[in-house]
Amino acid sequence: MKILLTMVLCSSVNQSCLQPITYPEAYADSFSCMVDGYERAYNTTIELGADEVNKNGLYIKFGCGQVIVPVPKPKTGV
Repeated sequence: MKILLTMVLCSSVNQSCLQPITYPEAYADSFSCMVDGYERAYNTTIELGADEVNKNGLYIKFGCGQVIVPVPKPKTGV
């Protein structure tokens, strides 16, 4: 099982959100995913800057979800 991080940037002014972004890196556990989610949300907020965040009422939501990776089928000779 893998844990994947998904983030969404939303605007309270426009009452809408952009399409979610799911990062391709898999995490070993939920804790690692959450810590990275907070770090990425923090860094994105800093990059956007106070003016943009305040003007558009921006906020970031994120979640860490489990994904079950199917076991590969055995290859058979032809």
